[in-house]
Amino acid sequence: MKSKISIGRTYGIIFVIVCGILLAIQLGYSAYYGLLVGLIFTSYVVYRHGYSPQEIACMMFQGVKNAWIVLLMMALIGILIGLWMLGGTIPTMMYLGFRYLANLNFLLAAFLITSMISMVLGTSLGTISTIGMALAGIGKGLGIPLPLLVGAIVSGGYLGDRTSPMSSSANLTAVITETKLVDNLRHMMSTTIPVFIICTAFYGIAGKSFLMAGPNPELEALQQTLIYHFPVDILLLIPPMTIMLMAIFRFPMVKSLGMGLLATVVCIIIQNQFTFSQSIKAGLLGFHPADPTISAILSGGGLLSMKNVILIIAASTALNGILDGTHMIEPLMHQFVTKIKGVGSLILHTSFLSFMIAVVTCNQTLAVIIPGKFLQNIYERNHVSRNTLARTIADSGIVLVPLIPWNVNGVMITAMFGISVLQFAPYSLLPYLLPLFTLAYGYLGISKKPWS
Repeated sequence: MKSKISIGRTYGIIFVIVCGILLAIQLGYSAYYGLLVGLIFTSYVVYRHGYSPQEIACMMFQGVKNAWIVLLMMALIGILIGLWMLGGTIPTMMYLGFRYLANLNFLLAAFLITSMISMVLGTSLGTISTIGMALAGIGKGLGIPLPLLVGAIVSGGYLGDRTSPMSSSANLTAVITETKLVDNLRHMMSTTIPVFIICTAFYGIAGKSFLMAGPNPELEALQQTLIYHFPVDILLLIPPMTIMLMAIFRFPMVKSLGMGLLATVVCIIIQNQFTFSQSIKAGLLGFHPADPTISAILSGGGLLSMKNVILIIAASTALNGILDGTHMIEPLMHQFVTKIKGVGSLILHTSFLSFMIAVVTCNQTLAVIIPGKFLQNIYERNHVSRNTLARTIADSGIVLVPLIPWNVNGVMITAMFGISVLQFAPYSLLPYLLPLFTLAYGYLGISKKPWS
């Protein structure tokens, strides 16, 4: 016979999950292992309360099933990125960015180039660890203070993490909130556009003090490296443009990614520069050149690179399936929502919940899943659309993670550039301007109303 799981037991489960994640990260392992510990412990507690192993497995399966489309998209995106690096799509974007932007204002160019690359890759850390590192090396040679430069790079990198159709976070948010990605991206423009303009103006003004006097040898050497080792052709931008256009015209993302993959394969075949085995290797294992000069600015991608993301999403959604199926989170959510008074308060509480989950668990996925899943009805009762829920999560739990010193994102950025979060955070405008605009819109009543 099933018995109700008390709030105390629920808090105990949350404590074990958090401790498991933190311990895994502290030991240098993926957060997936901590989630797996939490999943096993939660299953045991639920079993002790009368649920059969078959029922527990069914709840886990239902949780993962709800996000299977995201898992498929992450696999396609990993393959695409590996092939784009090998085939010249990303090198072409980098070359054009260096050629037409860097001569204007290098600090501003660093922000714009990382923004452009992150929108294509859909990953902040992937952008920052490749092109961001190269830009930082050149910028230091121009005398730009490193905290200011890293702030611009982080701002550009995290634009794509929430706004790109290729982003795992954006796609997961759409699935969990039961919304369409394109509708979410359009709704996000209300905060994205003003924040992007402010960031552009700030980095443009701040960068005037560090304008380049004539050609920069390091930048020219980087451009020559790209031309020498990769095919650079504007036609190679057709695959990402295909995905963007299909997304704009509201095609399902799986079809858009599939057509982008087909266009990529056609481009590689036409070039006739790579063997079949090289292409397969890049798509599955990623692009990892032996030359350290090239790998320093361009490496990664491939299906294997998405392993941790896929495992974390799978474990998180399985765990959410149990929490949802046993209704153990509902009493906690009831305590949480009783304090909500009006739309502004609702958005404030959503932002706070998403951010605090990211702070406590160091996990972006749970910061999306928990508020995205359990606050849907609250938004509907307050006559606010789920697109606003998706935007609020994107503007808090997703973009604020690099500003949390102990979060994986903050730790990795600190390790890459050798400066603390507190040093670059004041100059990383985008991650904290987006939440401020979202909160302001909530209290001003600027939110999307539900449609019939």
